[in-house]
Amino acid sequence: MGAQRMPENGNIMDKFEEMGRKLDEELTKLRRFVEDDLTPETEKRTAQFLREVSEKLTEAAGWLDTRRSAREGSKSKETSA
Repeated sequence: MGAQRMPENGNIMDKFEEMGRKLDEELTKLRRFVEDDLTPETEKRTAQFLREVSEKLTEAAGWLDTRRSAREGSKSKETSA
């Protein structure tokens, strides 16, 4: 078996620098994807969700108002009798 020759330090550093550059490029692509594609879709879905929740809260408030009015109506009948 022959001994494996270790690459010179210059080659190792060049490889690390190349890996670092490629990693920076990929992170830049990921950031652009999140900012340009993912974020607008998330904002769109969040806005729709908030509209739906708002409608449900309006319905719940109406139900509470009706219930309160019914109670107040029955109390005023009891006190006038």
